[in-house]
Amino acid sequence: MPERKSLFHFLSYKPAMAVAVLLAAEVILFYSVPTKEYVPSPPPLDLFATSVGPWTMTTEFAIEADAEKILKADDTLTRNYQGPDKEELFVAFFKSQRAGVTPHSPKLCLPANGWADESSRIISVKVPGETAAIPVNRYIVFKDDQRRLVLYWFQNWHRATADEYLSRFYLLYDSIRYRRSDEALIRVVTDYSNGNGVAEEHAIQFLQDVYQPLKRQIWSAQPVAALLP
Repeated sequence: MPERKSLFHFLSYKPAMAVAVLLAAEVILFYSVPTKEYVPSPPPLDLFATSVGPWTMTTEFAIEADAEKILKADDTLTRNYQGPDKEELFVAFFKSQRAGVTPHSPKLCLPANGWADESSRIISVKVPGETAAIPVNRYIVFKDDQRRLVLYWFQNWHRATADEYLSRFYLLYDSIRYRRSDEALIRVVTDYSNGNGVAEEHAIQFLQDVYQPLKRQIWSAQPVAALLP
């Protein structure tokens, strides 16, 4: 007769243990800190520039109502820009994550919409105005005969993070030290059906051109102290 395993047997695996410790720390530290939090109130994202460098907006559209209910972001932006290539820009901004509402990783939402994973890794991208390169997820997905290159990262007022778990650790750190938990998910998507380097170069160029304008749009104003439940 096979040996019965404990309900918590999965904790014997180091990755599972790390996740469990992270979640426990989040409950104990994040949700037990004083209720005063500094919350930014930036201009609406739909006021973001329609022209950035060689890129010009061609289409702007809202996310579907069902997706919006799941995402629960305070503000979103979805646009197509045309320049050296066609690029899709998506931004989901969260003023506070204190209530447990957090950015959703594209590695969760894209497969849920029928896209299959092909490859994923973190790359470093040099952007104007930053002393060091920022980490960015390079994620390739496909569906039928379509193939897409997805570049995404998590951004707050002073840091870019690509790793989802590391982002959660930084959330705890910032909430305790700065009493802030505002964050944005920024995603750039381009057609990658031919798999050529030119499409990737253009996507990275677009990322570099919108990086600082987006930071100024969202984090140019000082946050105000607010009492949150």
